[in-house]
Amino acid sequence: MKSWVQFAVLCMSVSAVGIGGRSAHAKGTQVISKVYGAVTSAPLLKPSPVKSSSSTTIDIVLKPTNTQELYKQAMAVNTPGDSQFRNYLTPSGIRNAYGQSKSVTNSWKAYLSKHHLSTFVYDNGIILSVSGKAKYIDKLFKVDMNHATYHSNPLQFGKSAPRFPAQLQKSVYTVLGMGDHNRKFVIPDADVQMIDKTKRVPNNMYDLQSFAKDYNAKPLYQQGLTGKGQTVGIIAFGNVVKSNVFHFWKSQGASTNKNRLSVESVPTSVFKNGFVSKDESETTMDAEYAGAVAPQANVKVYLENSPLATFTNTINAYSTVFNENKVGSVSNSWGIGPNSISQMLVKRRVLTPKYLQVLNLVLAQGALQGISNFTASGDTGALINTLRGVSGNQGLLDRATTDSDPISSSPWITSCGGTIPASTHTIKTPLNLGKVTIPKERAWGSDWAWNSLKSQDGNTTTVLKSIHGFGGSGGGFSHLEATPSYQQGVPGVNTFNAREYISNLAQPVFDTPLMHGTDTGRNYPDVSANAGGLNGYLMYQKEKGESPWTGGAGTSIVAPQYAGMTALINSEQGRPRMGFWNAEIYRLAQQSDSPFHPLNDTTDNSNLFYTGQPGTVYNQASGLGTTDFAKLAEVYK
Repeated sequence: MKSWVQFAVLCMSVSAVGIGGRSAHAKGTQVISKVYGAVTSAPLLKPSPVKSSSSTTIDIVLKPTNTQELYKQAMAVNTPGDSQFRNYLTPSGIRNAYGQSKSVTNSWKAYLSKHHLSTFVYDNGIILSVSGKAKYIDKLFKVDMNHATYHSNPLQFGKSAPRFPAQLQKSVYTVLGMGDHNRKFVIPDADVQMIDKTKRVPNNMYDLQSFAKDYNAKPLYQQGLTGKGQTVGIIAFGNVVKSNVFHFWKSQGASTNKNRLSVESVPTSVFKNGFVSKDESETTMDAEYAGAVAPQANVKVYLENSPLATFTNTINAYSTVFNENKVGSVSNSWGIGPNSISQMLVKRRVLTPKYLQVLNLVLAQGALQGISNFTASGDTGALINTLRGVSGNQGLLDRATTDSDPISSSPWITSCGGTIPASTHTIKTPLNLGKVTIPKERAWGSDWAWNSLKSQDGNTTTVLKSIHGFGGSGGGFSHLEATPSYQQGVPGVNTFNAREYISNLAQPVFDTPLMHGTDTGRNYPDVSANAGGLNGYLMYQKEKGESPWTGGAGTSIVAPQYAGMTALINSEQGRPRMGFWNAEIYRLAQQSDSPFHPLNDTTDNSNLFYTGQPGTVYNQASGLGTTDFAKLAEVYK
């Protein structure tokens, strides 16, 4: 499950009750009201006030010297045939080319130290992580952090501008995190995933062997590749119990060397007190599968001690990963939410209006260093809960294909979608649908159940119940960025086939015609694999009173496996890092020996809106499709 809110998530499965008769009608009305209410509004989460004696973290982002040249080089070092191909930079090399000098960052560090604030200077010479008690930040910036807002002056957050040395002030691009404690910094507590939260019985679940077989990874293991000498990074907003991960690795035949798994806390600004998870299922699943796919690779969890992936904390996590430069691949299953939320926060002046530029800058650093970066594309299908406005303590929600998470759809990340493999299942929850057969692998979407739902169309509450137990692979068009160069001219990019499967009120829509059209922007996801949307993936997480063997699902099980497969391929003797995949895979997908299998059918193959496009190599429901990893290792330069 791709996560962005980790608090009490709304559970929208409801009891199936009849609506004939007076008492049944009253109960049915309550159910319908509850479901419609949940899809049209959500309570707003507000940050805990920061006390003057509390420690917190902000980031000062310094001006890069040549942003466009940085992006150009980040693409060049990952593009075969370019003179700079594989000439990856180190973080200090990025400083020399694009960051501020050591004299500037040292001056900042000394100045902040005089004001009782400690500073970690990232080696890129662009980001300073500043930590200390709120009272010292308040005094320096002439503000109360609980009421801080952004102004045109990048260092002003109160009624009057603070006074900084001119040399330091002119080096600042923006500041992150100053508005994170303002009560106007609100997040809708909405279940954007709409995926079944029911504990699954671990029968016929997928595991490492299934993944290796379905996507032709076995030849790589037969060659002796194990991931040895490589490290996979996991970005996490909840901790992991290491014994769970080692138990799972043992069951999959992976190394249980205690040095394989480590956890590092990264600079954090806590959004809400008391919600930090010490045993997060998302982190557990990611670590288990990344380390099983690459059975001797190290796995390092970069932990944010906050359950909410705020923009500031997300930037700190990525900055820490790239600054250490120890991982060859990294996976992130947390998003920062639909961009409509970020836009609201900008309008409320509690988030920097330069958030997208900072995100691109940081993620491009990973590409410059040759780090393969993966993220989950989302679990709601093409339509996600977008924020239309705020009324009192409620966020007003809609479902749209026009919104996107800036991370899932970033041009500097490989976005991983989900599929359903060919199989037969017995479906008992959330509806008893009996035996269901998926004749061949398809995009992850719940339209496979539509015929059964159509037969129950008169039972409104049953239909309402069903829609909240299913999900789909995130994907479509992001209008936050122009179509990246690696996607331009690729058959299927910026064209689409689609059907309306779900209404804005989250109801199934039946027998709709196929639509054809064009759009523009960043098309996502890039690649796909089985997301476990029906049976789930086997995972181990010991909890009191429950079986430790349970199931996980979502595109977030796909991303860590791609990161693990990257470590496996990188472990081949003499092979350089694969680097940023996107610059090369779109070229490979258009060749006769393509390692990708596009899912092109226009029926029984959707992410609840987008379908396949026959004759193309790209579809918005599943990207370039599934990957033949043995062939990818062979043809990837």
